Amino acid sequence: MLIVGEVRTSLLRTSSRLGRAEVVDLLGLKPGQRVLVTDRPVNRSVSPDVMVGVDCRLATEPLTRARGIGTVAAHAVVTGGLVLQSSAKARLEKAAANHRLAWAHYASQRGVVEVISRADVPQLARGHRTVVPDGAVLDLGAVSEYLIGNVQRRPQLDHQIAMRSRSTRVRWTATVAEGADPAVRLHVDDDVRRTVELSLPPALLETAERFCEDLALHDWLITTLAGAIDQADRDMALGVDPIKTLTSAVERLVHLWMPGAHVDLPLRSLWAALETSPGFSLQWNAQVARIRDLIAVRTLEALERVGQHDASW
Repeated sequence: MLIVGEVRTSLLRTSSRLGRAEVVDLLGLKPGQRVLVTDRPVNRSVSPDVMVGVDCRLATEPLTRARGIGTVAAHAVVTGGLVLQSSAKARLEKAAANHRLAWAHYASQRGVVEVISRADVPQLARGHRTVVPDGAVLDLGAVSEYLIGNVQRRPQLDHQIAMRSRSTRVRWTATVAEGADPAVRLHVDDDVRRTVELSLPPALLETAERFCEDLALHDWLITTLAGAIDQADRDMALGVDPIKTLTSAVERLVHLWMPGAHVDLPLRSLWAALETSPGFSLQWNAQVARIRDLIAVRTLEALERVGQHDASW
């Protein structure tokens, strides 16, 4: 069995952090279905799943004809009242028939896409991770992008940008590894795209999505904090005071750094591997220290200017 997914992460289009009740209202995408809320150690709210029907080609590597029919499950996540994620996934299973059945058959299996093909699990997994969707193959990124856009346009937001940031994308696969410990491989494709390959015992396969959402969140935090430092460097080169950019980043992002806090316990060991390589917390702590040093230096410079002004009187 194979589970494929994609997570998009961005900053909510709001000038201030949303409270618990505001987030629940924002994520109430389906009337009558509740938003799941966890308040400790930081607020994390998850919308009800939205189902999207699909009947399309599936990406494979090497190229093999493969057709998928079924439903994709997608939901939105808000962490700390500030960070928005949209997550889409599908469990790929071999179809019992080599032709399309009545739609009721597929609709009864939420988040399952049946595969009509001779393609095996490694071919489908590599295809999902490496092939760029061309509009004809299953595109979980498009599902995530649609959902995140839907949330960002909702009237509960004031649509003001709190700080500069870029959206990031994490495309992931989870396969069964019988009798082996959980394992993760992370590849940084470019400035905003990441690829994650998980190998898990059968009983843990369904926990993969939450781990990938947590990984995507912390990768976005690192990326966004690095962007704030780069912007501060550019501001200083132009003679512009970077304090507003730096303090905004500290106030909004630093308290959200909690790797593994919302991951199922058996998968928290995967964070240990990521802390070794590429060294998430090491990079994060270095960035936070750099920002605080910059703020301290600029504050001392401002105090010195005030002292010189007072002395001139």
